[in-house]
Amino acid sequence: MMTKSEKMAEWILSISYEKIPQNVIQIAKQQLLGMLGACFAGSTTIGGKILLETIKGYESKPDASILPSGVKTSVLNALYTNAAFSMALDYDDYLCTVHTGTSSYSIPLALGEKLDISGKEYLTCLIIGNEIEGRVGLAVYPPGEGQMQSFIHAAGGAAIAGKLLGLSKEELINAFGIALYQAPLTIPVGFWGPHSKLLTSSIPAKIGVEAAYLAKNGFSGARTIFEDPQGFCKYMSEANFEKVLDSDLGKAWVTLSLSFKRYPGCAYVDSIADALFKILEKVEKEGKTLDYHEIESIKVSNSLLSTMMDDMSRPFTHIEEIKRVKSPIALNFYQPYNIAIILIDKKLTPEQFTMERITDPEVHELAKKVEIAPDIGMSAKSAQIVPYGDIPKPDFHLGQWDFSKWKMYCGCKIIIKMKTGEKWSAKVDIPMGAAGGKPYPMEKKFSQEAKLVGMEDSQIEEAIQMINNLEDYAIRELIKLLVVN
Repeated sequence: MMTKSEKMAEWILSISYEKIPQNVIQIAKQQLLGMLGACFAGSTTIGGKILLETIKGYESKPDASILPSGVKTSVLNALYTNAAFSMALDYDDYLCTVHTGTSSYSIPLALGEKLDISGKEYLTCLIIGNEIEGRVGLAVYPPGEGQMQSFIHAAGGAAIAGKLLGLSKEELINAFGIALYQAPLTIPVGFWGPHSKLLTSSIPAKIGVEAAYLAKNGFSGARTIFEDPQGFCKYMSEANFEKVLDSDLGKAWVTLSLSFKRYPGCAYVDSIADALFKILEKVEKEGKTLDYHEIESIKVSNSLLSTMMDDMSRPFTHIEEIKRVKSPIALNFYQPYNIAIILIDKKLTPEQFTMERITDPEVHELAKKVEIAPDIGMSAKSAQIVPYGDIPKPDFHLGQWDFSKWKMYCGCKIIIKMKTGEKWSAKVDIPMGAAGGKPYPMEKKFSQEAKLVGMEDSQIEEAIQMINNLEDYAIRELIKLLVVN
């Protein structure tokens, strides 16, 4: 009987651009645009700048580029840094239960630059990363807190690098065994506030790529790393969901469930922002202004998961702690801050996460007026996003789920009461850009963040055109366009 690693390896080595449906290809291009936007934005943060200076201090072979600076370093250092940048403001995309994009986009960029791969090869590898990492995430139940399922990037690193390095099936099986032998786990206290959160996908992605290199040179790993009684799934999961690992590879595309972020912050922040901008639009249409000084209270209803994330981040959101860690990370999860800064600044971009803004006492004072409460209906919808109850059924396979019709219920309702007694409210079920919601073109996100790092309009337009027609170009050509001198 074939092992899970063997079946996954067979699919990875057999898949090519021509075998991937065009709707999957198109969403992967949107993913690349969005992840590059997240990378550019993250490079401007204090943590991002410290990381870049640290990597520049290493002596390494100049095989790949750190974006958008164009600093040349080793493949491992480049993917490590670019992945961290895209994680810095929680601005990355997500699918099913996990965040695959930070490693899926950065590994084939770095290794692809060294190997001079084509755009078709790049897109194939980006999608391989999504498909393998997405399935590894689904195999672990109960799921972790999204990004905190960091071990998926080790599997994705082995898969993508294995494909690009031309590993044999046996070598790729070994690569999975090596990569997941010491499967990385995040420690929550290091996730919610300090710069260490930037490395959530960087460290495991690097482990995965190193595993592929080791396997290519004859290093061995466990053949049954996933399903063995002493293997990954038994250690990580409370339920036997390992069947999803190799289920309908090449037929069911988890990539189609991708949700894209319009704003920096956790997924439910997008709903919060959408609802608040609806309110501000209503106020403007009525010819009025919403003076945040005159707000009496702000009540938010959303899912239990959203309120739990808020509770977990709260201990790290005090101004003193933010000044200590010099990082906005906790605030990317904290609804009161995001609500307050939107009402004051009338926007939510990386500019709202500079040290000046995140330590502004006026913003934190307004945040105290926010009350968060779970809503039963919204919690029920959120719990139904992934129909986990299907998986234990004997005849279940992933093709039974239509990922093209995925709905990312991440709703909220906001009621703002003014001191005059006047009330303003808005409700959102699915944020713009998320699966099942109104589309938000990632060209807009890419343009916004490319301008943030100083890219000229003509360069932006050319880069977007190249990404949307990436089949006709080599990755080295694209990387040249992504560098800001």
